[in-house]
Amino acid sequence: MDQSLALSVRDLKTHFVFRNSTARSVDGVSIDVPDNRTVAVVGESGSGKSVTSLSIMRLLAAPGRIVGGEILYRDRAGTVTDLAKASDAQMRRMRGSEIAMIFQEPMSSLNPLFTVGDQIAEMITLHERIDRAAAMHRVVELLETVEMPAAAKRVHDYPHQMSGGMRQRVMIAMALACRPRLLIADEPTTALDVTIQAQIIDLLKRLQSRYQMSILFITHNLGVVAEIADELVVMYAGQVVEKGPVASIFAQQRHPYTKGLLAATPNAALAATGDERRRLLAIPGSVPPVTAPRTGCVFAPRCGYVTPACRTTHPALVASGDGWTRCIRHEVLSHE
Repeated sequence: MDQSLALSVRDLKTHFVFRNSTARSVDGVSIDVPDNRTVAVVGESGSGKSVTSLSIMRLLAAPGRIVGGEILYRDRAGTVTDLAKASDAQMRRMRGSEIAMIFQEPMSSLNPLFTVGDQIAEMITLHERIDRAAAMHRVVELLETVEMPAAAKRVHDYPHQMSGGMRQRVMIAMALACRPRLLIADEPTTALDVTIQAQIIDLLKRLQSRYQMSILFITHNLGVVAEIADELVVMYAGQVVEKGPVASIFAQQRHPYTKGLLAATPNAALAATGDERRRLLAIPGSVPPVTAPRTGCVFAPRCGYVTPACRTTHPALVASGDGWTRCIRHEVLSHE
């Protein structure tokens, strides 16, 4: 594992095995997250983004299970652990203290029966030997760090007494309670209005600099990617179809799916072309079921660049420009 990486996911396969079928939700995914950098993972619903993040955290619900690959995590001491093979006890120690996660909808993650202060304090006392008074003092400091208004009073509030933006700040405070090295943010701004989204993105960038942590940012919004990420990973039907530096991919897409996503994203499309009159274009069709048999390129049925060879050849992820793509016609796209 490269010394500059906090996380290296290698050929990860996560399947949901049913009586009569197998859903290959994550089918050979490889992602590297460098120290103190942000890697964004994008794709439509059903592309495998969230299952990838849950696999890393080992929070998969049955019948889901990791059936192949490695999830290599390097802690601050330099020790590398394969999370795919770690024991349940190891994972309980690492969740929160080494790797933390922010979920898309705070109300489904926060307990409505306890104050937000009690819930954050529980995270601290779970990993550190301090008394309740010291933990509550830390809670107030954390809420101030995430710019919660009237933090000393808000610790006594219940989740339903807060706005969506405030609840997301509570989730960020909880995730940062033990100063993790790696933060996984699973669509943390999706349920928020545009103004609050911008505030949360700015907050995450400031906190990343303050705590020197790496971020794996899961989203379907390429406009958000442009604001926060250094590297971009594009997923489709459980596979990585393109990855590389954000600026490079925005300037030149080497997979038809990435090109389609940008064409369908208002802010990203305008930023990529500089043309304010550009029409938004939808990608025809939908993501295929993860239980469907796979022959050839999984994107072929929706692709405007498809050839007969695309329907029979399963493309490998190959180097292209300063990134990687899973398309046998990437050289054609690179010259457009």
